[in-house]
Amino acid sequence: MINDKILTINEASKLLGVRRSIVEELLNDPQLPRLFVGESQQVRLLQSQLLEYVKKRAENWFEYVV
Repeated sequence: MINDKILTINEASKLLGVRRSIVEELLNDPQLPRLFVGESQQVRLLQSQLLEYVKKRAENWFEYVV
């Protein structure tokens, strides 16, 4: 998306209302789209993709139950 916001992990955690460690845990799932920026390859998330991922995960919550 043209106007899509690029989020840091901290910004993503604030958007979702969860701790940073929860977003870091979500990043263990290769299904969560992410960008790597700069020489240090810092992780960034597109807001629309993050919200879509969370929506799909909520709809299929039973697949994630341990």
